[in-house]
Amino acid sequence: MEVDSNDITEHKDTTVVDYNPTRSWRVFLLFLIDNLLSAVVIGPLVVFYWRGTWELLDVYLFPDDKVASGWTCATVGNVGLICLVYLQKPLAKWVRVDNPLHWTLGYHMYMYVLGGLNVCHWRGVWVLLDHYTGICILSSWTTFAIGSFYVNIMIIHRE
Repeated sequence: MEVDSNDITEHKDTTVVDYNPTRSWRVFLLFLIDNLLSAVVIGPLVVFYWRGTWELLDVYLFPDDKVASGWTCATVGNVGLICLVYLQKPLAKWVRVDNPLHWTLGYHMYMYVLGGLNVCHWRGVWVLLDHYTGICILSSWTTFAIGSFYVNIMIIHRE
């Protein structure tokens, strides 16, 4: 039986790139610089952003009523994040990669809004948890257990 060359489907190259830091001094140096920048620069800047945004919401969003502030943050954060999910395709048509100005402005605006909504969501959840469950060791262990269970379920589901 002869095999027609049209019937053969091409296989994509599935070769995994070796980024093992023990491979060479250059790769090890790049690995070291990458980890150092992540730990010393990027990590702290992310914490500064979250802490600053969180504190601004504490000061300006119903500072005298934590429950209203929590519910507002949770609502705005969740509704905003859901809207961003459904706006991705229309925004992708508007923000063109071939136009550097549109791409840069559109991408950065999207990321700023996304970051602010994420902080808003988590601040709302945390403020409401503190209000309704109190700040005690039982509440801490309960949220830790729920989070651990969720993470384990996600790991099992991914495999």
